[in-house]
This record gives sequence, C-alpha cells and structure tokens, in this order.
Amino acid sequence: MTDAPSGVPAGAQGGPSWLVDDILRVEDLLLRTAGASGQPLVAEPSLHLLKAGGKRLRPALVLLSSHAGESGRRATDLAAAAIELVHIATLYHDDVLDETETRRGVPTTHAKWGTEVAVLAGDYLFACGSALGADASGEVPGILARAIAAVCEGQIVETGSVNDPERTPEQYLNTIRLKTAALFVAACDLGAATSDAGPDRRAALMVYGESLGLAFQVIDDLLDLTGDPRITGKEPGTDLREGVFTIPVLIGCQRDPSLARRLASGDRELGSVLPTLDASGSLAAALDIACEHGRRAEGALAELPDVEWTASLRTIITGVLAQVPDVSPV
Repeated sequence: MTDAPSGVPAGAQGGPSWLVDDILRVEDLLLRTAGASGQPLVAEPSLHLLKAGGKRLRPALVLLSSHAGESGRRATDLAAAAIELVHIATLYHDDVLDETETRRGVPTTHAKWGTEVAVLAGDYLFACGSALGADASGEVPGILARAIAAVCEGQIVETGSVNDPERTPEQYLNTIRLKTAALFVAACDLGAATSDAGPDRRAALMVYGESLGLAFQVIDDLLDLTGDPRITGKEPGTDLREGVFTIPVLIGCQRDPSLARRLASGDRELGSVLPTLDASGSLAAALDIACEHGRRAEGALAELPDVEWTASLRTIITGVLAQVPDVSPV
C-alpha cells in the first residue's frame, strides 16, 4: 500500500467514512504529542517522519479492532497514537543501524540531524508512546511494553544474523514474528482490550494481526528487491547490501548454493543477485509465503461477524498482497 493522497493516511483508504474521521483524529493527537517540546531540536526531528506521511496501518488496526467491543472510547485513540509513535521510534533506530539514507521519500532523521539526535529522537518517541499508553491505563501499558520488548528482541536476533546466507527461511520468519508482527498483534489486541471485546473475538484478532504482520514483512522484503523507489520511498537492494538477507534471498540460497557463496564473498549488488532469485523461482516462492499468511489472516476473520469493520480488515489483507503485482505465487 502506498501512501494515500489528499492527506488521508493509507490505512483509511477503502474503509468506511468513520474510519477516516477516526484516523484523522488520531493523526492530530500524534502531531501534538510528538511536537510538544518547546525545543526545535527535539520537536523537528521527532515530527520528521510523521510529517513525511505513512500508512498509519497500525492505528487503523487499533481503531477497526475496537469495533469488536464498545468503540469510540478515548483510551482507544490514545492506544492507536501510542503504537504509531512506537512504530516510528523503531524506524528511527532501524535507519541508524542500517545506515539508510532515505525513508518515505525524504532524508532519514540521522542523515539530516546526525546519529546522536536520531537515536535520542527515537528514544523520545518511545517515551511519548509509553506516556500515551499510561494515560489510556488498563491493559494498554503492558501490551505496549511486551510489544516493544519483542521488537527489540527480534532486532537483536537479526543483528546477530547479518551477513549469514546460511540462515534458514524458518529462522527468518521467527525473527520477523518478533520484529514486525508483534506490533500488528499489539495493535489488534489494543483495539480489543480498550473496547472490552470478548475473549474469543480478541483471540481471533490477535491471530489476524500476527498473520497480517508476517505477510506485510515478506511483501516488504520483496519490495526492497523489486519495488519502484518513487513508490516505496527507499532505494532498492538496501537490505541486501547491508547483509540483511531476507526470505526471498534465503530461499534463493537454498535453491542455488552458488548464491550463498557469492553473498559470503561480498557480491551483494542487486543487479547481480536479482536474476538468480528470479530464475530460481525464489521471488514467487516468497510471495506464496506471504499469500499463505494472508489466507491465515482471512481464516481468523471467519471467526468474527461479517460486518463493515471486518470487511475493512479483509481489505487491508488484499491491499498488502497487491503491492507486488508482477510476481505470481507458485
């Protein structure tokens, strides 16, 4: 899903009119919270990626999931803003670790203000998100804290796996279950928890969140290799050059051991690796994995009422998978 036009975040596109209103209300809360400091060197970097756009997918998941119970509560808005601030904070830190120069079509925070400011701005956003979670009270602080711990655990594991072409696709999926899917699970759980949804609906939403998060990350991995930078806002092949071998590459290494040897020797240019991935069917195999997780997300929704808000959750699955139109699943 690309960023939406006309100032409406992509998370609300194709959804009911009330979702647009809800997300715009959360958007205002995000900007006021991240920009609350009277110090320009704090406020400007903290607002940088928020103002650059973004899908606001995680807040949308909170808001949609809240309709499993009593929607419209202030705690739900606070939780939706909190998880987006946590997500943005992880991007700041990821960009520093990966030495990424652009994000969402603009210079990364560290490229513009330096590493020290970027790391501290990320820490500041983590704190702002946690403060909103505390204001929401109830289960929200605990859900956020566990999600942050999972993301950090996943990032540490991934850092230890850099430059390792022998890593298995299964190991990679376990890592992104922590690093990426944990925030999707938390978003759905926050919506259910703040609306007092019943345990069966809450459990189904969490399964949906994890499956969607895994599909989302695998699609993002494919876009890092095949995406148009004018749409993705990122230079293709960034993960590959940094030695972060994602699932299409790891499948390729299993299917063609010569690729693993080339990667280990430092041959990590996209123009050299991509033909091997295409010829071995690794790109299509990765898309098939994403589609399988999409089907699991659909299956979780089958446990919920067939109404407007679940239809929007179903539309999100379709939107995630449709980002790679030129690769057919095996």
